[in-house]
Amino acid sequence: MFKSYLNLLCSFGFVCLLLSGSFANAQTNPDSKKWYTGIFGGYVSGELNSDDPTHKETTGDYNDDSPMAGVFIGYQHQFDNDWVAGAELIIPLYMEKGTAVDKVYFPDLVTYEASYRYALFLTGKFGYSLDKLLPYVFGTVGFANVNGKTYNVDLDENYSPGFEQSAAATHLIWQIGGGVDYNFSEVLFAGARVGAFIGTRADHTMPWNEPGPNMFGYNALLIQVNFGYRFGF
Repeated sequence: MFKSYLNLLCSFGFVCLLLSGSFANAQTNPDSKKWYTGIFGGYVSGELNSDDPTHKETTGDYNDDSPMAGVFIGYQHQFDNDWVAGAELIIPLYMEKGTAVDKVYFPDLVTYEASYRYALFLTGKFGYSLDKLLPYVFGTVGFANVNGKTYNVDLDENYSPGFEQSAAATHLIWQIGGGVDYNFSEVLFAGARVGAFIGTRADHTMPWNEPGPNMFGYNALLIQVNFGYRFGF
């Protein structure tokens, strides 16, 4: 699935580059096109955190770095003094599964998995227009629903090959950082941003480890590239 999103991202970026040539002589005035939409791709690199200080010893290293891809729609306004403010609605469509292997109770026999299901983010931007360049700072708040799974443990906490348990939870997501957009033309732009990606802890208690709670979160660094098209009035 990720390959299809990656191909879409690359194709969209290639089209942006081709079309930008046809606008080379046009005046760059993105403020005349306040609404915009586009696609993004990126990478989050960090680590799982838990209310159980021994989770790293019991599960070993959690493979939780992930590529990410999705779509966005936004609105921005440029003031007379060239300061710019805007907002974006972001819909991630893909994040890779996180995995780990039990190292204490059932060494290398029991595996854990965290699967992204859906998310929605709202981002605020504030920057300063430098003709074709727009450096900015941003802050994001939203949520992500993640399904945690345990394989090969039954309800009585016994090793049971093929047995599967799951517990989904919704995490509050925070991001803060900076970025820059480059306007190829009045309507086409590309950009990049870097920031902190924080998933607050949520309860993923499964039947075999009740009563819980078993709280897990995620702290990471976000690197993201955007390709967009401006429209509207």
